[in-house]
Amino acid sequence: MRTLRRAQRALIVLVAILPLLLVTLAFVPALLVLPFRRERAGHAHAMVRQLSAWTGTLLRSSRER
Repeated sequence: MRTLRRAQRALIVLVAILPLLLVTLAFVPALLVLPFRRERAGHAHAMVRQLSAWTGTLLRSSRER
């Protein structure tokens, strides 16, 4: 039973990681360009903070309780 729960949790995390990876790949061009423009550096920092928050939420929700 415990093995089944772990397998389910791993599958859920795998399914949740796919959209996160797509968003991260979509952010890459902006993160390569924005920091070099002084007026847009704040936007790049906000994007990185948002990606970090999403990743942290995903990892915290995948922990066994």
